[in-house]
Amino acid sequence: MADILQAARSYVNLLDIEYQIILGKKNKTVFIPIFFDENHFFHLAGLQYLKDLSRVLTESRELIFRRIVKGTLKKTRIESSKFYSSIKDRIEYLTYLEQIMDSNETVFRYNSKLEVFSAIQADFLMKNTVQARNVFVFLSEDKSSGKYFCRSFFPQTDKDYSEGQAKWTLLYKKKIHKSTGEEIVLYDKLKR
Repeated sequence: MADILQAARSYVNLLDIEYQIILGKKNKTVFIPIFFDENHFFHLAGLQYLKDLSRVLTESRELIFRRIVKGTLKKTRIESSKFYSSIKDRIEYLTYLEQIMDSNETVFRYNSKLEVFSAIQADFLMKNTVQARNVFVFLSEDKSSGKYFCRSFFPQTDKDYSEGQAKWTLLYKKKIHKSTGEEIVLYDKLKR
C-alpha cells in the first residue's frame, strides 16, 4: 500500500513532463497541453480534507509538498489524522498518475451542471482503469497559460462521473520531458 511519501515522490517525476493531447468529435478538434505543478499535489492528494491537521498544513502548498518529499513533514504525522482514511485510497492511486496519463483510455468533455451533488469545476474528465478500479482525473484550463492541469483526482467509490458526459475521441498524445526535450508519441490516430 502506497503512502504519501511514495505518492509525492512519484509526482516529482511529473513536474518535468508535459502532455499534449488532441481530441476530436464531430469534425472538431481540441488541443490540450497538460502541465504539473508542485502546488497541485496538495489538492490531488486530498490534504484539504485533513481538517484536524490545519495547523500543520498552514504553509504554502508548494512548501508542504517539498516538506513531504524531503521527509521533514513525516508520513506518520499525516497518517495520524482522524480523517486520513477518507484520502487513503486517493493517495494509493496517486502513485499511478503518470501511468494513467500515459494510457489512452477515455476522455470526456466535462459538464459540471450534470453533477448536482459535486462542486468540481473542470473542462475535461479522464476515466481510466487501474488495478480493476475506475480512476477519474479532472482537467481544468489555467487561464494565464492556456495549458491544462489536474484539478482533481480520485478512484471511483459509488458514483461514475462519466455518466452522461460527452465522450471525445483521442486522436493524438505526446509526452514531453521538459529538461531533455525528449518527446514520446504515445498515440497517433492522425497518421492512419
